[in-house]
Amino acid sequence: MKEQQEFTETDWQRAQTAVFDEYDLFTKQLHVEGVDYTILQARRIVIYQDLVEEWRHSASTLKVDLEDNVQALTVFEDLATDGKSHLLDRCATKMEKWPDYIPSPLTIWLELAEDAERE
Repeated sequence: MKEQQEFTETDWQRAQTAVFDEYDLFTKQLHVEGVDYTILQARRIVIYQDLVEEWRHSASTLKVDLEDNVQALTVFEDLATDGKSHLLDRCATKMEKWPDYIPSPLTIWLELAEDAERE
C-alpha cells in the first residue's frame, strides 16, 4: 500500500487557492460562452458550487476534513503536474453520473472518497 504523504497547512492553503482559481476560471468560461451554454451547464454549476463550499473553510479545517480523502488529495498531484487544480472538473465528471444528487458538501467528499477507493 502506498504511504500517504503529509501535507502542511501551507500546502492546503496552496491547494485551496488552486481550487478557487479553477472555480473562477469555470465561472469566467460561463460568462464568455453565454446564456445558452450556461443553461446547458446547470447541473455542473450546482456541483461545482457544492464542491467548492467545503474548500471555503480555513486551511486547518480543510486539512482535518480532507487529509484522508483520496479524491481530495488528487489536487496535490495536479499541483505537482502543472500547478493548477483540475479537482472540480474531475469530481464533477464522476458526480454527473450519480442518479440522485442532493448531498451536503462534506458528504460529497465522503462519497467521492468511497468512489476513489473502489476504483
